Amino acid sequence: MAKFHPTPGLDRMVAMMVAPHVHEVAREVERAAKRFAPPTKKWITVADDRVRPTHAAAHGQERPDNLRFEINSMDWDRKHRGVGPLTYMKQPRDESSRAVANIKNCRCSVHTIPDGISRNIRTLPPVITGSTVTAKVVASGKFVVEAEVGTVYPGNLEAVGAFYMARAAAAVAARR
Repeated sequence: MAKFHPTPGLDRMVAMMVAPHVHEVAREVERAAKRFAPPTKKWITVADDRVRPTHAAAHGQERPDNLRFEINSMDWDRKHRGVGPLTYMKQPRDESSRAVANIKNCRCSVHTIPDGISRNIRTLPPVITGSTVTAKVVASGKFVVEAEVGTVYPGNLEAVGAFYMARAAAAVAARR
């Protein structure tokens, strides 16, 4: 019968050897997540004296492409259409928002920012704890969670999640 007695600290040495490979897998997930991440969009007015105050207040508002803008509701829409204090629009003139006064004669537009969410995704350095190596891919910033999983707005208006992080991890796992 043969016996094996590992050198003290061997598990840590193996973990240190494996760490760069674990980090590379995490970087693959980061690259895939950046490909799958939705762009963001920015509400743009024509910036003249005819822009309604609700839209002027929204000028420059940035949201992930799969989410809705939050626009102050017009009094008429509140009284006659039953919308709350905010109107949730996918883009200017969005009829699914149930607003009428807030979309009539709207001249606003949307500017797309291709790296809107992907600029918030990064890989952290690997961490070795005993014989375990962990490398994390994180997305931190405004609306990154909502862009991933989606959300439900008042009035049962829904924004479907992009699941960019989950899709990235699954794509890398399928290749390995």
